Parts: sequence; C-alpha cells; structure tokens
Amino acid sequence: MAKKFVIEVEKVNGYCACGYKVGDSFSCSGLNTPNQAFCGGAYAIIFPMQTALCSGSEFHFEKNPHSKTGLACPDNGYVIFNIYLLDEQ
Repeated sequence: MAKKFVIEVEKVNGYCACGYKVGDSFSCSGLNTPNQAFCGGAYAIIFPMQTALCSGSEFHFEKNPHSKTGLACPDNGYVIFNIYLLDEQ
C-alpha cells in the first residue's frame, strides 16, 4: 500500500499566485502528485522530500522525523510548506 502524505501551508509572506493561505492542506500518496491542482514550482521543492520519506528516510533534526518543514516556494519564498508522512495503520 502506498504511503500517505499531507502537505500543509505553514506561512504566507507575500503574494501567492495560487492563493494559498495558512492552514491549506493537500493529500497525496506514494510518489503521486497532490489530489487536487497544485503549484508546479512549489511541488518541485516538495517532491524530493516526498521521495525521501517514501523511501524510508527520516529527518532526525525535525521534531517529527517523518516530516520536513520550512520548504520555501521558489517564488521568493513567499509560501512555506511542510510535508508529513502519515502514520501507517
């Protein structure tokens, strides 16, 4: 079964062409894109972390080692994202 992820918007520090707001969240599984339209530039930053987490990597410097926080949008870092691997049950 594919691992499940949640991508959340942590901060918005300026104009976002996609209109993302703090607290917005998106689901995805395995190495698939989110389940709804999602900014390609932002996903280019998030996807390597999704790949690492999907492959069993852990980020021990994070509060939750099955997550990666502070992923800055390539458009001047106006939007900050977090990705979380959900507990497998």
